[in-house]
Amino acid sequence: MAGKHIKRNLRACREQSSTHCRRNSGTHRYHSPWSALPHKKPEEEKTDKKIWRKQIWLLGGNKVTSYSHSRLGTFQQCRYKYKLQYIDKVKVDVPTTIEAFMGALVHKILEKLYKDLQFQKLNTKEELLNFFENEWEKTWDDNILIVKKDYTKDNYKEMGKKFISDYYDHYKPFNSWRTIGLETEDKLPLDNGNQYHIRIDRLACDSNSTYYVCDYKTNNKLKAQEELDEDRQLAMYSLWVKNNFKDCKTVKLVWYFLAFDKEMVSERSKEQLKQLKIETEQIIKEIESCVEFPTNVTALCDWCVYKQMCPSWKHEYELKEKTPEEFKDDDGVKMVNEYAEIDTKEKKLKARKEELKNQLIVFAEQKGVDAIFGTEKKVSVKPYLKVTIPEDKAGFIELLKEKGVYDEVSMISYPRLNSMILKKQIDPEVIEKTKTEKDYRISLSKKKAKGKNKNVSLGFEQKLWQRQIN
Repeated sequence: MAGKHIKRNLRACREQSSTHCRRNSGTHRYHSPWSALPHKKPEEEKTDKKIWRKQIWLLGGNKVTSYSHSRLGTFQQCRYKYKLQYIDKVKVDVPTTIEAFMGALVHKILEKLYKDLQFQKLNTKEELLNFFENEWEKTWDDNILIVKKDYTKDNYKEMGKKFISDYYDHYKPFNSWRTIGLETEDKLPLDNGNQYHIRIDRLACDSNSTYYVCDYKTNNKLKAQEELDEDRQLAMYSLWVKNNFKDCKTVKLVWYFLAFDKEMVSERSKEQLKQLKIETEQIIKEIESCVEFPTNVTALCDWCVYKQMCPSWKHEYELKEKTPEEFKDDDGVKMVNEYAEIDTKEKKLKARKEELKNQLIVFAEQKGVDAIFGTEKKVSVKPYLKVTIPEDKAGFIELLKEKGVYDEVSMISYPRLNSMILKKQIDPEVIEKTKTEKDYRISLSKKKAKGKNKNVSLGFEQKLWQRQIN
């Protein structure tokens, strides 16, 4: 009976959604199954959503997608990379770097420290360092990549040992907070039916019902407080803590920058978390409605595992395989070289033209003439009055509106309108009146100067050395 009841509810939900689609033929927007629920009080509606989410999952209804901090970050960094990694699921070899290897091992030692403490066993510093040494030797692989050629694996091993030693001396006897979880993984339900992936290095609390989301950092970059106060990852984790621990009064976000033996803390207000959740769900909405996945060339491209197959870099990799003679004969190389030559000449001519324009004005004023003659052409030099608006542009616009002339003199900002339509940030009726066409923007820029990143091998340029945690 229960199964029939669930199926009947789900069928009603789908029918209502499909009816709405038929009324709006031509649209293919996602319609939340929650729209089929009767209107109730907020607390009742929240409970019903949880029940229906489970019903839909059990019956194989709308697919629930899990979004992580790195997944959202990838979309914001480069949509093309997002498409390859999360939609096309292109598999590539990702090397383990010495930084990632050492960092993972340090995390493992700290996990052991707190796990053993839960069983009333306090490891000595020497025991932890010996465990680190043994694990290093057991798990070391000669294929682990060392990018910075000035340093050896022993240098990194000593770094890891120092991180552990400094942390131990700083926080012994480790009884300030009670550990709730280690390497905690879970999913945070979102209002749009999807989930946010939770992964917490260490979760702890104190006697005042203050919870601590702890994150260990082994890199050599110390973040500024302002950057941590804007961090999305741990702040989203705090939402999960508040949902799962009803006694929680406050959540503090704690970063341990082990290379500096420094602890940094941040906190979010209820209003900030509410806004963060809205912004996160807005990013997910943008992802799910995205149909174009352009590349985005930045300094991070050098570390991208997909660089060799990226449209923005593929031709460069093809050229690397060619001999000097083949390189010179490449059609692309020849066209770019000619285009660059013309562009340079054009800029010089434009600058010279501006110089001549100023000289002609001076000549006309000195001679008292408004026409200057050449062999076959003449130049007219006519003065005119040009109006400049006040520096307080906003105030001037308000004045134009008050006087009823703004609509007559204002113009549509096509770049802004174009952006709003493509991002669906404008009324659907406006979007329906427009159409999109493919066009091309050609720009010229310098290639990366030779000699930069000289420690990076060609093979490594094709791989990602930073560890991606999904």
